[in-house]
Amino acid sequence: MGSFQLTLMLFLALAFAIAITPAFSVVGWEERYMPNPRLCWDQMNKAEGCLHDFYASLVEKKIKLSRGCCEAIQGLSHKCKIWVFNRGRFTPEFGNQVKGFCATLGVALPPSHHVYFPMDNNPSSHHGN
Repeated sequence: MGSFQLTLMLFLALAFAIAITPAFSVVGWEERYMPNPRLCWDQMNKAEGCLHDFYASLVEKKIKLSRGCCEAIQGLSHKCKIWVFNRGRFTPEFGNQVKGFCATLGVALPPSHHVYFPMDNNPSSHHGN
């Protein structure tokens, strides 16, 4: 076998090994990328009335959050921020509106962006109850 064929076979074997690695991973997609929803909502609930104000801001289409609520949102883990602002009507656009409002209170939040999660058939993960 020539060096070209040997190099090609080595490259193909390496590419195949890399391609199948996630399929045999011990940790699944959800464990890697999905937060525990209860922990996300609990973090926001640390500020009195935050969850109520958060939902009301969405329904009334007018952001009205306390500084404490903005700080609670700021304290969310990266996974929670992505998860919260990519669920149903809690869109990245809503997340960016919250970011803009919280900035007026002196609380800096990262921008929100779309993340596509695999189908989630567990309805209890969509809300804090």
